[in-house]
Order: sequence, then structure tokens, then C-alpha cells
Amino acid sequence: MSLDSLELQLASAVQRYNTLQRRAEASREPAQVLSRALAELSTALEEVRVAQEQLVENRLRMEQLQMELQRQLRKYLQLFDEMPQAYVVTTPDTTITEVNKAAAELFNVSQRFLVGKPLSVFVCEDRTGLLTASRRITQDTAPTSLTLKLRPRERAPLTVDARVSGDESGLRWILKPADSPRTTE
Repeated sequence: MSLDSLELQLASAVQRYNTLQRRAEASREPAQVLSRALAELSTALEEVRVAQEQLVENRLRMEQLQMELQRQLRKYLQLFDEMPQAYVVTTPDTTITEVNKAAAELFNVSQRFLVGKPLSVFVCEDRTGLLTASRRITQDTAPTSLTLKLRPRERAPLTVDARVSGDESGLRWILKPADSPRTTE
């Protein structure tokens, strides 16, 4: 039972109550009106009890789903964080939304400080080209390979091979130093 349905039932019960109250005030036979009012009240109470049971049941289901979602999120975050490759998730304009430990080490910046920063600030050469490529990748969902020259914080620039895929909702970047051995995909 939805909250809208419960609201309609309660409004209907209040309306029936008001009608019975007016009849009782105008009636010459209060016993008959009282009997009918008690029957209506009994029905309304049973409807409210059933609705309350359904709400409790729905709340328990929602709590179970929330616990399962939290478990799945912890599992995802653990897998994401433990990936050996540098992995970054960005918005289409390259603002970092998620970053794993390997990427934080690559950029020489704590994970929590990378979130919210544009990936493009770490690009040494052709930032405009990176932004153009990222817009193109959001339109073409096929994975794309890029070579980028990055400048980690307080370290010498390095060339990385980036494998980028995504859509309008965001981009996923796997970054490997260009001199590292390639794995087959």
C-alpha cells in the first residue's frame, strides 16, 4: 500500500466520520446512528491496522535492501581501491569523482584531495586536446586509447597510456605509465 493510498483512505474515513457526526446531531434515533458509527469506526480501524502492517513490512524490506546495497557498495569500493592500475572516474569535463589508491600514488596526491579536481590540471601538454577528446569519448561509447603527458605533484612529468571509456554520465580512465609492461585485455 502506498502512502497516497493510505492518505486517500484516511481522508475518506474522516469524511465518513463527519457525515455520521452530522447525522447523529440531526437524528432522532441516536442508537441507530451510534451503531452505524461504531461499525464505520471498526472498519476504518481495520483498514489503518492493515495499512500499518504493510508499512512495517515495506520498511523492513527497504532496510534489507539498504543493507544489501551498502554491502555491495563496500565490495565495489574495496575492489576499485585495490586495483593495481591507476583508475579514475570523471565527469565528461574531466572533474574527478572517484580515484583509487594506485591513481593517488601516480599523481602523488591523497585520494580525498583528488576528488573534485579536474584531471586536466595534471596534464602538461595539450589540455585543450584532452578536453576535446573527453567530449568526443562521451559521444562515442567505444573505449579509446590516449597518450598523455602528466605532471604528478612534486614529481617529474611522465607519459601515460590511458584507456578511456564512458558516456554522458561520466568517463572511466585506466592510466599506465608508458614504460610499464602492457597486459592483454
